[in-house]
Amino acid sequence: GEPSMELLLVPNEDLSGSGTQKLMCSGRGFNPQIKWLSGSKQRSAADNERRMREDGHVAVTSHITVTQQEWNEGKGFICEVIDKDLQKTVRKSISLCTGSL
Repeated sequence: GEPSMELLLVPNEDLSGSGTQKLMCSGRGFNPQIKWLSGSKQRSAADNERRMREDGHVAVTSHITVTQQEWNEGKGFICEVIDKDLQKTVRKSISLCTGSL
């Protein structure tokens, strides 16, 4: 089995233009850990939430906040889901240009 994941841009409810964009990444596996990267630098997550699912898998959800300026520059953000138990890594990237891939 592969760890599964999705990465998306959280719609901004704050229409006053708070100057930030929120990205959400969620992964599923046996022991998934989420890592965020931008360029070659690791980004720290705003929050991480782990949930045990009924099927024995663990679901993990993580958010990061990026500045509107970074987002508008078309900078790419990468979410990696590393599953220690499966020894597998899956990654997706998102940017202004891709919308989401």
